[in-house]
Amino acid sequence: MSGKIIARVVIAILGGIALGGAIKLATAPRSTLPPLPPPPTIAAERNDLPTGIVAFEERIQAGPGYTLAGSGFFLQLPDGDVIGVTTAHSLGGRNFAPMAFTTPGRDERVATFARLHAPPGQPRTGADMTIDYVLLRPDTPPPPAFVLHPDPRGSPQPGERVSLYSGLGDGQGGQRILPGTVESVDHNGAWVRMDSLFDPGLMSGSPLLSQHTGWVVGMTIAMNLKPGVLMIGINQVGAILNRAMADR
Repeated sequence: MSGKIIARVVIAILGGIALGGAIKLATAPRSTLPPLPPPPTIAAERNDLPTGIVAFEERIQAGPGYTLAGSGFFLQLPDGDVIGVTTAHSLGGRNFAPMAFTTPGRDERVATFARLHAPPGQPRTGADMTIDYVLLRPDTPPPPAFVLHPDPRGSPQPGERVSLYSGLGDGQGGQRILPGTVESVDHNGAWVRMDSLFDPGLMSGSPLLSQHTGWVVGMTIAMNLKPGVLMIGINQVGAILNRAMADR
């Protein structure tokens, strides 16, 4: 990401928009927002959130080098295989090209991908965020510390506290973690009301983790603006796993 915020105001639309380049957010009072769902009862095991780097810059090969296109993360499948996960819309309508994950802000390559793990999805244009994915097979296994695990529930619960781990990092080579609360969940995905406004450009592909289980509940796909609030739309991890296991 260039770090220069494009001087324009993004108008919230019903379905939200994909997270591409930098965005300037307009603020407005939050008083018109409906209350969030109450905290849910979560039966799943409680675990700590990861403390190291677990979200990465997604770079696509362009000539001799790689161009920043979004974010991504590693996910361990139920059979123990590890895949790279990112979004279809980050390809910008192009066919698959070799990719790399790099540590945010350091340009250190942690994995390359010359092959797909499964046929790719397609950029989301309607309400359904589950179609927007690219599943990658690492050329060599990544270090275990970089690999995340899917939440066994397959999705978050309304009212649950979650954390977005930005693939762009904190600008100083560290992980940037952005908290929020799940507002709604359905078969199209889930929407999270973030605690603060921030520029979500190029964060598509970043993982969302449950603050209760410490595991991945979804992947960042889209943003939407409500009065004074940034909403993040996610493809739920259960849908990602279904694609990964069915299309082998």
